[in-house]
Amino acid sequence: MELIELKHKICESFTGSNDELNHVLEIVSQDRSVFPFNEYEHLILNLIALGGLTYNQYCEIRSEYISENPYLWIFEISAPTTFGKFAETYLQGKCSKLKKPSNKLDSNFSKQQYDLWLDGIRIEVKASRVVDKDSSDPLYVKALSRNTKQPFLMNFQQLKPQYCDVFIWVAVFRDEIVVWVMSATEVLNNPKRSKGQHSGNYDNEGQLHITQDNIHLLDQYELKDSNIEVMIKKAANRN
Repeated sequence: MELIELKHKICESFTGSNDELNHVLEIVSQDRSVFPFNEYEHLILNLIALGGLTYNQYCEIRSEYISENPYLWIFEISAPTTFGKFAETYLQGKCSKLKKPSNKLDSNFSKQQYDLWLDGIRIEVKASRVVDKDSSDPLYVKALSRNTKQPFLMNFQQLKPQYCDVFIWVAVFRDEIVVWVMSATEVLNNPKRSKGQHSGNYDNEGQLHITQDNIHLLDQYELKDSNIEVMIKKAANRN
């Protein structure tokens, strides 16, 4: 449930007149939100004060919103490194055989090359949160759901296929986490991959933009069940 859907849900639950509702909406639209007071708090309290929304209705709407947005808290993570570690931990929770690389596992390992290791397979993890690309609001406000109709942009950066065998991309929506597993060769040859992320680009570093127009191209790589180990090994064999 995105915020616009939440607003519609609140308005549809109001049992007062349309004139009363429109009056409240006008008041809310002209108000300036300052944390922790926001337009939804203002809207709900006004509708309750008018007698057109009960406390029990509010509790039901609140519970539904929370249950339909289980990953909204991830959009509140501010540090990019912390978000990246979340993605790795999330994947390790799906497969206990995924290990953090080290020189003991890989004598040629160097930091910044790849993130996880599975039976000799070098894995690079990239993660992105899906937000409305036309909004300047904080991430947790502009977070989108999997079935969104809003335009979005995910930018998977610093792609260096020469240092890994498999890429795992993690996309966080407010209601779902999607995982794609691809071989390094598939990422290298992806026609949407930009080969010059930075000037110089000495390390063949690239990036790939995923939008509402091309996200379907990743369908064949999506993890559909919990057996990510099998998908990783199959992807490695496609190199």
